[in-house]
Amino acid sequence: MREHEKDMLLTEKQVEVLKLKKKGLSQADIARKLKTTRGNICIIENTALKNIEKAKNTLKFYRALEAPIWITVPAGTDLYKIPEIIFTEADKKRIKIAIDSAMVIVKLKTEVQDKIHGRLTVDEIEISVDEHGNMSIS
Repeated sequence: MREHEKDMLLTEKQVEVLKLKKKGLSQADIARKLKTTRGNICIIENTALKNIEKAKNTLKFYRALEAPIWITVPAGTDLYKIPEIIFTEADKKRIKIAIDSAMVIVKLKTEVQDKIHGRLTVDEIEISVDEHGNMSIS
């Protein structure tokens, strides 16, 4: 394991499995190479991917926490009103949003599609905007 690989959330075995997977080896091939079962490789890979997702979510939360703009859009909000809400808050802080209204809608539909039905939000949506106008949505 390289020096930069030691201080992270993945185990040596998880790193090894992910590297072999990236090279195109199947779980069965990896299992043979590492002298273990395919089921064990499956568990190692899935745990690694879950840890990576948790790390991404942690970073996203931290960046949002540091953001000068934090908006909670309530359930029942018209999707097409959300860009206006964001731009109004950004104007108050003199921050230029990095994307236009249409792209805000696309970003919402892509990143939180499970919280939107038709034109309405069905769950709260958390939006943060950093000092450079970059948005994070969860």
